[in-house]
Amino acid sequence: MATSRPKIPSELRRRVLIEAGHRCAIPTCKSTPVEIAHIIPWAKVRKHEFKNLIALCPTCHTRFDDPHGPIDRKAMRQYKANLNPLLSTSLANRNGQANMLAAYQELRGRFAEWLPAELEYAAIKSRRSSSREKLEKSKSNAVDKFAWAIGAVADFQSAWGQSEVSDLAGAIFYHAADWCDEVESTPFPLPEDLKRRDILEEISEASADLHLMVCEELSM
Repeated sequence: MATSRPKIPSELRRRVLIEAGHRCAIPTCKSTPVEIAHIIPWAKVRKHEFKNLIALCPTCHTRFDDPHGPIDRKAMRQYKANLNPLLSTSLANRNGQANMLAAYQELRGRFAEWLPAELEYAAIKSRRSSSREKLEKSKSNAVDKFAWAIGAVADFQSAWGQSEVSDLAGAIFYHAADWCDEVESTPFPLPEDLKRRDILEEISEASADLHLMVCEELSM
């Protein structure tokens, strides 16, 4: 017997609809009318949460629910994150929110500098033709950016305190840092399996989750 599912509270439903402008959240669609969809299925989470709800037109909702369809959960999380850019949000410093937003923006900025530098170093280290001078210069740049990223993570966790958000930021950082350590400790040139790893892809879903969690916390 199927367990009855409670209705989405009207205020939560309103927030989801306002977030998407009362249109389908997929930018190439934007159709109306819309329905409220669970990104992770209700059968798994058994609850209604803003970070897991998104406005979709009936057609896109059906395409998303189709396990063989073109829209997967990772793509849907990115569509949700794109609705919450945190651009020039004006916040009163209630409970340190302005500081929390500033720390998050700094974290994103430092990661945007650090990981491309590490990827460039890995690419240079994977080529047998790379000169020692070029290798050392690339390594030095990556190390500098890594130091800035460590500081940004520490500042972020200080601003957000002990929380699920802080834990996720730390997990993302350590996953990327472990990959960097592996690149650094592996003899030149890098083997094919390590060269083919895409660290940005590996952390993309967790990064989208972090963004949504930050947006939800700051909107409360």
